[in-house]
Amino acid sequence: MKVTALFVTAILSCATVGMADDDTTTAATSDFVKPDSWEAFVAYHQRGGDFGAWESRGKTVKLWEGIPGGLDYTLSFTISLAHDGKNMLQTHYMATSTGQVISTGSILRYWDNKSKSVLSSHSGFDQGQLYTGHSELVGIDASTQTTKWKYTEDSRGKTADFFLTIQRKGPNKRWEVHQLASGGEPWNYEVVRATASAADPGLGRRALQRLRGLLRRRR
Repeated sequence: MKVTALFVTAILSCATVGMADDDTTTAATSDFVKPDSWEAFVAYHQRGGDFGAWESRGKTVKLWEGIPGGLDYTLSFTISLAHDGKNMLQTHYMATSTGQVISTGSILRYWDNKSKSVLSSHSGFDQGQLYTGHSELVGIDASTQTTKWKYTEDSRGKTADFFLTIQRKGPNKRWEVHQLASGGEPWNYEVVRATASAADPGLGRRALQRLRGLLRRRR
């Protein structure tokens, strides 16, 4: 599961931002623009209230190579700045109601001077097996508050490309659409800001510690 987390435009400072309708098809016709700097990318997240702890509940869709469909899940993830603001870190933890770990991992975003783009490295475990990946920011449509990423994942000996789309639906709600670049059934789900107790910043650290522990056991 790659949550991702959320996401900027070169006209950030002068754009008047409006909320989009609930019809998720608007993302398909959005006019995505890349940020012109890392500072603009970070500012977009700060202004939109994207940092902090988030959660979601639902049933998995057969989309990712390492995650079967039909599992009832609870997802928690945190987004924060790291390394003196030079990186953006997202960690996630997904499990069933019985405590079975479905997915855990992290995303590290940064500014690539060569491509003048925001890039990300992904890694973690889906159902106990390692996945890795990388993504590039396609852009953000300020008018619909929608961000789009192109993501490539390697898992269980297979490589696949995805589009990850995140739309703000208010200060405490997001709508995410994950879909294979080749098409097919998407995974749509709502994300809400976590409660005060779940928003403990230690949650992000603990998720990262769980990932490190799994990595050590595989050595």
